Amino acid sequence: MIKSIIQHKVFKNFSYLTLGTAISQVLSLLAVLKITKILLPDDYGLYTFIIAQGALLLTIADLGVQTIIVRSIAREPEKTNDLVVNGILLRTLALILVGILYVGYNYFLGNLSILELSLVFLFSLISCVGKLFEIVYIGNQKMLPPSIINLVYGFIWFALVFLLPSSFVTINNLIFAFLAINVLKNLTFYFSLKRHKLLIGKVQNFWLSSKSLVLESWPYFALTLVMLPYRKFSNNFLDINSTIEEVAFYNLSDKFIGPISMILDIALIAIFPNLSALWVSNIAKFKNVISEGFKYYMLLGILLSFLFTMFAYEILGFLFPPSYLPAVIVCQLQIWFLLLSSIDSMIGTILGATNNEKKILKLGIINSVFSTPIVYYGSKFGAMGLSIAYLTTFSIFQFYIWYVFKKSVGINIKDKVLMWTIAIGLFIVSYFLVEDLNLIYKILIAIVGVLISLKLVVKNFSFKF
Repeated sequence: MIKSIIQHKVFKNFSYLTLGTAISQVLSLLAVLKITKILLPDDYGLYTFIIAQGALLLTIADLGVQTIIVRSIAREPEKTNDLVVNGILLRTLALILVGILYVGYNYFLGNLSILELSLVFLFSLISCVGKLFEIVYIGNQKMLPPSIINLVYGFIWFALVFLLPSSFVTINNLIFAFLAINVLKNLTFYFSLKRHKLLIGKVQNFWLSSKSLVLESWPYFALTLVMLPYRKFSNNFLDINSTIEEVAFYNLSDKFIGPISMILDIALIAIFPNLSALWVSNIAKFKNVISEGFKYYMLLGILLSFLFTMFAYEILGFLFPPSYLPAVIVCQLQIWFLLLSSIDSMIGTILGATNNEKKILKLGIINSVFSTPIVYYGSKFGAMGLSIAYLTTFSIFQFYIWYVFKKSVGINIKDKVLMWTIAIGLFIVSYFLVEDLNLIYKILIAIVGVLISLKLVVKNFSFKF
């Protein structure tokens, strides 16, 4: 059984992406260590705010087409050229419009200069092109090439940051260097796709192709819009209601939990094309895979969150200057919010693979109406208040999203009550009970917690003390 799992395409894709991106994440985190030793929290906050705003513009300008492109390439690879070329044009036009609207927002509520606004737009434009190149590999379920490319350019970024003299490590210099590296990475993706002969098929009329994409993707785009206030406006809420230092603490926590977020995200990226194809070819097998496999995805997230929370103080206290230590408790809360949002994303992935986009939209609207006021109010109390608001709202929302999921696809997730019991128990232990314990005792408790969880969930798992 283990051999068949290892040889499965999804496992291989997950392994390639995980290994390559994990190393890239480590290199990126090491680069952050140097940056935070030079930049004060307010400067680091501005640097990360500019990057976050660029990602925000890109999220809106995507128009929800990325998921449709991945699914379409997985099912009909001969449409790749049309999807990529017209997808880039469509997203670029949307980005120009979104950029104009953002200038208006910045005039009334923001504080970015003209140069900083230009950097936000450039980041979005470069990422707009590069991301579509990368997802061609994802749609074709060939994850090794993008893993290698991301790893190479992750190392280049790491080396550049460490080679730069401290006097050159400024906000603008860092962003210009980051953009230049991403331009080179985009070119590498393009020539790699040509070499692997994955850019195939004829490019259709832009208006006809774009119309087809938008008609299919509008539920995802509508979902993106309704999710923006509580998923993408965190930096904006803190910028408006708190201080730029709180933005730094919040974004540093995001960066630090990035490796765990990456593992969970890659699991979804690796499985989505496979599930989309399986839903069309073998529904019975599809349901069995979800019923059996969902609990293992949950278990992975629960154990990673538990271990991170246990040792966050020791790791962050060793790595970062004292001025950044308020980010520790933010990290400990954010990791459990990440677990909840990743479970929601898994449900969304399954609904997307089964063409239930309208159900996803409905869930997003309800969550947005419920969560946004609480999250906005929480931002008045800084990064910690924002994190508590996120964790609280998503915990409550789990009751509804699981009800809708069961009703929509009719799949019974095995051991789901056991999984939630383990999650609550390990959260209480790691967040409330071990803060003042010696490191040795923490390690022993962590080992016992992991082994007991595995024993309860993995039926053929055995261990001896």
